[in-house]
Amino acid sequence: MAIAIGVGIPIILILVMYIFGLYSRRNFAWVMLCLIWGVIVYGIFMRLDPKLLELELSQQAIKIAYTPLIQQGLIALGVFFVVSREKFDNLVDAAVYGIVSGLGYAAYENIERLLPHLEENMGLIVIQAISVSLVYATASGIVGIAISQFYFRHRANRTTLLLSGLGGGIGYTALYNALSFYKVGGDFLSAAFGIGGITIIGLYITGLLRKILIQVGVEKKRADSLLEIVIPIGIELSTEEKFGRLLEKMLLEAKSFCHADAGSLYLIKDKQLEFSVVRNDTLDISMGGTSGKEVSFAPLNLYDEHTDKPNHSNIATYAALTGKTVNIVDAYQTKKFDFSDRKDFDERTGYLSISFLTIPLKNTEGKILGVLELTNAFDAKKKIFTPFDSNLQQLMESFSSLASAALEGYIQEENLRKEIQELRIEIDAVKKQKQVAEITDTTYFKELQRKAKGLRKDQEK
Repeated sequence: MAIAIGVGIPIILILVMYIFGLYSRRNFAWVMLCLIWGVIVYGIFMRLDPKLLELELSQQAIKIAYTPLIQQGLIALGVFFVVSREKFDNLVDAAVYGIVSGLGYAAYENIERLLPHLEENMGLIVIQAISVSLVYATASGIVGIAISQFYFRHRANRTTLLLSGLGGGIGYTALYNALSFYKVGGDFLSAAFGIGGITIIGLYITGLLRKILIQVGVEKKRADSLLEIVIPIGIELSTEEKFGRLLEKMLLEAKSFCHADAGSLYLIKDKQLEFSVVRNDTLDISMGGTSGKEVSFAPLNLYDEHTDKPNHSNIATYAALTGKTVNIVDAYQTKKFDFSDRKDFDERTGYLSISFLTIPLKNTEGKILGVLELTNAFDAKKKIFTPFDSNLQQLMESFSSLASAALEGYIQEENLRKEIQELRIEIDAVKKQKQVAEITDTTYFKELQRKAKGLRKDQEK
């Protein structure tokens, strides 16, 4: 009977989840694996429990602190394994994997807890078994969502999301264990705690899904922008005839699209990145392009002058050498790149160079032509500088491809013009040689040469 109740309740809950479409045949094997892993986790803890007692830890500390920590930590490892293998970015799936792992853990615990009490009130035992299953399912479900957020969400706060999710799952279990240890709430504590927990996780998933739907709307709007703004800009760039104006347009359009306060456009020349266009709205700096002012900043070396090693310490040279886009949230906090030059500039001018989006300009063959660097995304509503949105970064990479194509086309056209000009010079030279040959080969010219020689001889006498 204990086995029937202990195993039957989690299986019934899993079937209910299937009926409501929380998972499908596609991931049924992963669900079963998580269920088995939950059972194994309880077995592992049972082996650790005597070891903890040998350390002279109190039953109170083991129950309230160590049990939730070990339980949710091991379940997190199992869910991470499944998520990393399945590679299917779905919050509901991740929650299900966590919930099922918790149900597996609860099944084993329920069997052990029920065995000594089978002769007592069967109805109360069943309610407690269901409630305990819900408690562990809720805590592990929160952990599952946190693992998914950590694995798939490529954001600066992904570690915070993971730690907060683990803390939530561990804290939820620890609170339940504390209340049950001190027998607060009586026999129906588990029921209230379990139902409340499932409600919380349902609201949490709903909130996350709502955020995702909002993000989908934002992405759709940006995709429309790609068609309505970025591509026409690319076409406009391809028709620009003046090189300085072309470079200026590339930077200004990128600044406008990203709401950046400042930006620079570099071109590669002789193992260096040369500033071609520089703009800064706050400081009213305008150099290069059609401004009529030459850029006063020194070029950046792509390689160390002494060792000839690639210069990966500077963000712009790194992008040029690796072909990778770099998005820096706060230049004053990161240690990945050397921003000492920018900090010196900030000290002299009172400016704050905080966020950076640095994009390499590649031609169709993958050769780097230059670098487009934007500084300080500006939030017009809050009137503050903010990081560059990682999703907006993808659109800017598409824009940089169009800009690179326009730049490459211009360079090719200029090279063709030079070749034509050189060819014309060669043709003119050959034509002149031919004309001279035609003149010198005539009888009249030869007679003139004979008379000229005769006159020179007479003068010599």
